Amino acid sequence: MKVIVNSNFHTLGGKSVVESDDERFKEYRRKWKENPENGIVEKFPLFLDIESTSACNLKCPFCSTTYRGSKIPKGFMKFELLKKIIDEGADNGLYGCKFNFRGEPLLHKEIDKFVKYAKDKGLIDVYFNTNAQLLTREISKRLIAAGLDRISISIEGWTKEVYEKYRYPGKFEILKKNIEDLIDEKIKQNVKHPKIRIQSVLIPELIDDLENYKKYWLEYADEVSYLDYKEMKEKKYGIISDWACFELWHRMCIFFDGTIVPCNHDDDALLKLGDANYDSIKECWNSKELNNIRNLHLQGLAHNIKACDGCYLRNSEITKKEIYKNNNLKNKVDNINYSK
Repeated sequence: MKVIVNSNFHTLGGKSVVESDDERFKEYRRKWKENPENGIVEKFPLFLDIESTSACNLKCPFCSTTYRGSKIPKGFMKFELLKKIIDEGADNGLYGCKFNFRGEPLLHKEIDKFVKYAKDKGLIDVYFNTNAQLLTREISKRLIAAGLDRISISIEGWTKEVYEKYRYPGKFEILKKNIEDLIDEKIKQNVKHPKIRIQSVLIPELIDDLENYKKYWLEYADEVSYLDYKEMKEKKYGIISDWACFELWHRMCIFFDGTIVPCNHDDDALLKLGDANYDSIKECWNSKELNNIRNLHLQGLAHNIKACDGCYLRNSEITKKEIYKNNNLKNKVDNINYSK
């Protein structure tokens, strides 16, 4: 079975923010692609999703956090825990990390301190996703000084009407000003970091308007992209497929409180592997439990795994696969509305 990497992500224009002439970075991205495809499990994850906070300032209709709301404990990762995680990673060849999962990282008052610590420890791909509503000029200055490698700004559409419909209660004018200020600070300081990726979920309004979306935002970003829509209102269980998840071979996720899970879609910690406050991430990565999960995926038995059965990413990818098979739309699948 061939594992297809990052199949839910699509670049529309610009230069990929994960391209570099640096040899170690090339090695990292080669492993990112080839390890899942070839079933290679390194001694340590290539990458960690580290949840700086589970709190968010927006309520977006395509986000599981919106629908689960009060069920998700709200909290902020302590710097001492962050240090423990990064220290173990740096000692074991960790390439990169992202400082968010279920929340908005700019709510964390020490986010630039998190970034600087990871960069000082030698990580080469440090970034986070943000809705940019809190990305003030001062915070941009601090993130540039900390050495943030890249930033992914989540934006739906390219008009005020569409953006504010999906990014409630975000304001389009604030978003644009904050991005412009970040760009202005990069120019003033004569730096190329952080690289800026603008990305959208493939909402219905974008299906026939991707070209305008791309043209509008290319002025503000190194890369413009979109992600497949995933149905969040309800989970579908019991779907049998030979689709295998790529994330199991290159990353793990750690909640703000230290909970370790196999991927950044297990937001209920149904597959809790340990606690980073006390346990070794390396041991969790190489555990019998996680290796069994990988094997079940390769055998087409992921529906027997508690967290994978009903997973938003898995269901979305299986939907695409069925479209390929039944309608022979291999070249058009990126324009399908998965919300239907």
